[in-house]
Amino acid sequence: MRSGLAVAADTFAAFFRWWLGELSGLVPGSLRAAFSGEPALISVTIGADAATVARLLRGSRQELGSIDLSLGDAEQRVAMGRLIRGRMRGAVVVLALSAERVLRKTLNLPSAAEAELADLLHFELDRQTPFSPEQACYDYRVVDRDKTAGRMRVEIAVAPRDEVERAQALAAGWGLTPVLVTAGGDEESDRPFDLSGRTESSGLGGRAILMAVLAVIAAALLVVAVALPLRWQATAAAEADRTLAAARTAAREATDLREALRQRRQDARFLIDRKLNMPLSVSVLADLTRLLPDDTYLFELRFQDGRVRVRGYAPAASPLLELFETHPRFAGARFESPVTRVPNIDKERFDLSVALAAEGST
Repeated sequence: MRSGLAVAADTFAAFFRWWLGELSGLVPGSLRAAFSGEPALISVTIGADAATVARLLRGSRQELGSIDLSLGDAEQRVAMGRLIRGRMRGAVVVLALSAERVLRKTLNLPSAAEAELADLLHFELDRQTPFSPEQACYDYRVVDRDKTAGRMRVEIAVAPRDEVERAQALAAGWGLTPVLVTAGGDEESDRPFDLSGRTESSGLGGRAILMAVLAVIAAALLVVAVALPLRWQATAAAEADRTLAAARTAAREATDLREALRQRRQDARFLIDRKLNMPLSVSVLADLTRLLPDDTYLFELRFQDGRVRVRGYAPAASPLLELFETHPRFAGARFESPVTRVPNIDKERFDLSVALAAEGST
């Protein structure tokens, strides 16, 4: 159980976070933008038939025009140059896929899974969306945490890989170097989705200065806040019990998720390991061709349960057992049925099986 001092410290921390947010909201938008040092964004939204270009700066959006994607490459490049001429200085380019080309979904997950969230979403993508990880570009972000319940809400954005590659190819043809590919309408988010697979630096240096100024104000308030009565001690035990119960539940769910991930990884490796441990049919056939005498030929070859069964004709069948036993690929040669002499061709008909050694053991 936590002490009263620890409970008070947590409460003060929560109070100051709230107060800091309130102070930030009171600062005029122009002042916040000046501190943040945010560059202008040239947003290029790619649709099915057209690309829409806009300039975003300090919360305002200026539509610059659109480009018909049915035009030739040279015409598109000229049209793009006309739209952004004189507007690129100090600006960064962001590609956005139109809303109908991006699937967005919110998942409710245990907070304990956050450490392995990337692996979890990779394995769950084909179950939660129509796409497999190989077919799609996707990103995620935690939008909310419920510490009491030990849960979190995670928003994911998924786009077909060919749509992302198409947008990147169009941008390259226009002579643009976008910093990321995101979902339409998400360009000015504090943490936009990055569907290009690159990690984008957020450029928060100016915002840190603003937050530092507000922190000085909050520190001054601390002198007043320490005089407030500690009215939370009476409920500390009940709060600790609820937190502990939520932590236990989250731990159980995290254990179940880790076991599910381990099983998925094991299942994914099964076929690969089985193939690596079994010899190739063409390799076995090549060894048989080199091993059997020229006057011996086969009319049936079958693979079953780690053994090869061969049926054919030879002048004498018994020496074949010794040939197989001396070869490192084979072991445990035996006749599956009696050897019979075929008079009209003067050869013995044999039905023989032999065990295969694992690939790489020879």
